[in-house]
Amino acid sequence: MAEKHNTRIDKWLWAVRIFKTRAQATEACAGGKVKIDGTAVKASRKIKPGETLLVRKGVIKYMYKVLKIAEKRMGA
Repeated sequence: MAEKHNTRIDKWLWAVRIFKTRAQATEACAGGKVKIDGTAVKASRKIKPGETLLVRKGVIKYMYKVLKIAEKRMGA
């Protein structure tokens, strides 16, 4: 059976601790600082395993590959 992926990117960015708050993750998406496969995305976009994210924080760019969908916040 196909697995459903209903997790928003802003929630995932917060859950895997890329951003401290979900509001910061939403703001980064709105500001065009989060891209999937080279395309800027909205905070409401659903995320899937295997996608590559580019997250810009200040002048530094971070690249992440989604291995698994996290619904809940990971431990530090």
